Amino acid sequence: MLKSILILFFLLLISCSSYDKEGNQSDPNLYKNNTLSDKELFELANNHISNDRFETALIELDKIEVLFPSSKYTSKSILLTAYIHFLKKDYEKTRVISENFKRYYPGNIDIVYANYLEAMTYYVLIKKSDYSPKNAEIALEKFTFILNAYPNNKYEVDITTKIKIINNNLAEGKLEKAKFYINKGNYNGALVYLLEIFENHNTSSTITETLYLLSKIYYDIDEIEISKSYASILGYNFPDSSWYSRSYKLLNNLEDIKDNEKWFEKYNPLNILIDDEKKQSSNDSNIQTLK
Repeated sequence: MLKSILILFFLLLISCSSYDKEGNQSDPNLYKNNTLSDKELFELANNHISNDRFETALIELDKIEVLFPSSKYTSKSILLTAYIHFLKKDYEKTRVISENFKRYYPGNIDIVYANYLEAMTYYVLIKKSDYSPKNAEIALEKFTFILNAYPNNKYEVDITTKIKIINNNLAEGKLEKAKFYINKGNYNGALVYLLEIFENHNTSSTITETLYLLSKIYYDIDEIEISKSYASILGYNFPDSSWYSRSYKLLNNLEDIKDNEKWFEKYNPLNILIDDEKKQSSNDSNIQTLK
């Protein structure tokens, strides 16, 4: 029984550390001549990372896994290895190592970081020139999972900020698609994206323009009551917005709106609050380090 457990453990070490050696065999003397403790090796690795000596840091972390398999720093060294590959922009290796960590250390205190690190590999891709909303959607799903599964975690503020950025990013993409369909005269196609923004991204910075376009489209297709309901939400929440000014001018020839500044109140409009924090660029790819 003991033999089986030892075999399983060493298989784990191989599976987790095989991604940080770039296919090269380490010099056995690096392990044989080591005089540092597990904690000292971990601190040394962090120092190397701070000075962009990633390959040297990987060697020190591998020493911990090989020489101190039962140390509390062994699991941390695996995550730090994943973090190094993230810094090297090798996101596939980062994900594989993070997944291995979650599989073999399900109750570890650092499992939150493993999830966070994996989510970040998708988040950083939303700034690429070949941007795909799929990466943003996966990042949003994984960040939301962390907040729900691990409330009050160390990375909550950072994750909340990044979720706001993702929501803005997704909403902007959908708004551009809606405008494309509007220019083509395809109102049905535009409404699909505008209604999705209204339902799922109504705290984004695009909501004012979205409400105006919803009001305008429904006005153009003679759905006047629906048009007024979206205009009322816009007027109630953003009375000083230039988009509300446009929607008011659009509907101003209607008797129940003309010369009535509070016309929207009878529609009992929804209360919408745009995120307090100013819109941030999706280039914000800062990542928290393991604490």
